[in-house]
Amino acid sequence: MFKAYSSRLLSTYRPLLQKAAAEATKTEAKSSCAVGTNLNLGIKKGKAGPVALEDSEYPPWLWTVLDGHKKLGKEAQSKLTADESLDLRRKNLRKENRSKIKQNNFISQL
Repeated sequence: MFKAYSSRLLSTYRPLLQKAAAEATKTEAKSSCAVGTNLNLGIKKGKAGPVALEDSEYPPWLWTVLDGHKKLGKEAQSKLTADESLDLRRKNLRKENRSKIKQNNFISQL
């Protein structure tokens, strides 16, 4: 009974969720520099550094670089080999341990 209800509930909300996700990806990122601003990177000695361009002139992937790594879905996790799966679990465990240590250090300073 519950399974049928949950599947019907999810099927009715799926288009709404997809629409919300599509609208979220439509938002355009804007750079913090005005067009023509010298970026002062000094890549080549004795030459002028790169200048900021319009946002539309940059590749679209550039705006998603700092979003962080997306978590693997269940399908992607099932396709991992045993070694990769073990590495992923170790990585997540280390991440959790670091966050616990940081929390404990913060609390001990109070």
